[in-house]
Amino acid sequence: MLAVSNTSPISNLASIGRLDLLSHQFPELWIPPAVAEELAAHPEPAATTAINLAIDQGHILIASRPASALVKILTMQLHLGEAEAIALASQP
Repeated sequence: MLAVSNTSPISNLASIGRLDLLSHQFPELWIPPAVAEELAAHPEPAATTAINLAIDQGHILIASRPASALVKILTMQLHLGEAEAIALASQP
């Protein structure tokens, strides 16, 4: 099963020092590039360090940017990270 996330769950768990909960639930967690960019701008250095460690260890994987008309449609109502995450999860 493909597990895809947008920014909020990763950011919030990293902020409270519990990013490990995701790796216990999902062996791999995929994020689109827009989410990776949002996470890289996290304001808390400790959270950014935890996120980068999870990426380096392969728990969080960055997918290629979904080239989809779905992203264009979804960004009419959602932020780019959310739209890309939905498009990524929708891929076969």
